[in-house]
Amino acid sequence: MKQIYRKTVLPNGVVVQTDYMPQAYSVALGAWLPRGSRHEKVNEFGLSHFYEHLVFKGTENRTAFEIACSLEDRGGNLEAYTTRQETGFYATVVKEDVGLAIDVIADMLMNPRFDKAEMEKERKVIIEEIRSYDDIPEEVAGDVFNNIHFKGCGIAHSITGTVKEVRNLTHEQMWEYERQVLNDMPIYVCAAGKVDHDALVDLCTKKFAKKKSGKIWPVDEYKCNAGVKIVGKQDTQQANLFWGVSFGEHMLEEKNRLALSVFNVAIGAGMSSRLFQKIREERGLAYSVYTTADVYKDCMDWGVSLATEPRQLKTALKLSIDEVRNFIAKGFAKDELERTKTNIIGGIRLGADSPEKRVMRLAEQTLHLGDFNPMEETEKSIAKMTETEIVDVVKSAFENAKYSISVVQPSDHKKPDLKDFLKF
Repeated sequence: MKQIYRKTVLPNGVVVQTDYMPQAYSVALGAWLPRGSRHEKVNEFGLSHFYEHLVFKGTENRTAFEIACSLEDRGGNLEAYTTRQETGFYATVVKEDVGLAIDVIADMLMNPRFDKAEMEKERKVIIEEIRSYDDIPEEVAGDVFNNIHFKGCGIAHSITGTVKEVRNLTHEQMWEYERQVLNDMPIYVCAAGKVDHDALVDLCTKKFAKKKSGKIWPVDEYKCNAGVKIVGKQDTQQANLFWGVSFGEHMLEEKNRLALSVFNVAIGAGMSSRLFQKIREERGLAYSVYTTADVYKDCMDWGVSLATEPRQLKTALKLSIDEVRNFIAKGFAKDELERTKTNIIGGIRLGADSPEKRVMRLAEQTLHLGDFNPMEETEKSIAKMTETEIVDVVKSAFENAKYSISVVQPSDHKKPDLKDFLKF
């Protein structure tokens, strides 16, 4: 699986990276900004997400409808997203439409119109989006966890902002964001598929010519806390639990990061995982139970998500914590490590057929880890990891971590005392 990777840095801060797939018919490509919700000031919460929406509402050269039709009419698609770490705009097109895709995305970022009337309409749309998330207890539990665990740094607040915060965002703030796009922060153009690197560099040189500089990265700050927060919510019947930990920058080193990834898959990724088998299959306590691992530029977090009857909450929480303790104390079960490695390597190889998955991997590695690591190298690193190495990393990480627990449960149910569970 030899990847053909190339990188070119333009003088104005546009970084062009390609992952060439000679067998592909299509190309997935986009532009990523190294700014997300964690970089927002108190009076800016929700701004990055609002910007992501508003650039779709028209440019100096295209109406919102023309943006929507530009790639869809040719069988392609145009998407965008905002995370706590970055904001991305990407498309999947046939190889002949690479020029069109770059033209549209660059037009959105270089020439947004930010019409005031369109901004007010989109403000309403975003408020409805926030309300839709608020109707999903699982989403709320995740946001509550971030709020208590990362209190004191930007990761704590939600990506979208609250309804009140979005209502307070101004037209002037949007233009200041655009000024930073043009003058301050780098833009990462990434592409995977049947794409010519030199031709893409030429396109970016022309289409991003309005950009002046890109030497300033937003400042990342990491803080974490231990705590418990239980939120009552009407119209929900289950207790939605999210508990987890976070780790500092040292966990981003390849050995540590991959060890946590192997642990994560074994514990809670898929139907064969320990938590799925223990909590769902053996005990019937939850329909859905899984683990997550998020990588930021300066830290990682890991957590368990599940929903169960309120009276079974403590049981499910204890079972999930005990499973982590068992792993640290006893390591992998017979054949479990090899099965987990095969799972991960198989997932990498399946994703290798997809230009979209490969471009996302390229962009996220660049923005979160600062460099690109070929899939074949990741495979080799995982294949040669030993049980002792993995368990030692996980044990060290969890022994020194701060734990937080969030629960969203029926508002008429008594709040349980969960403080003792913080003593891992």
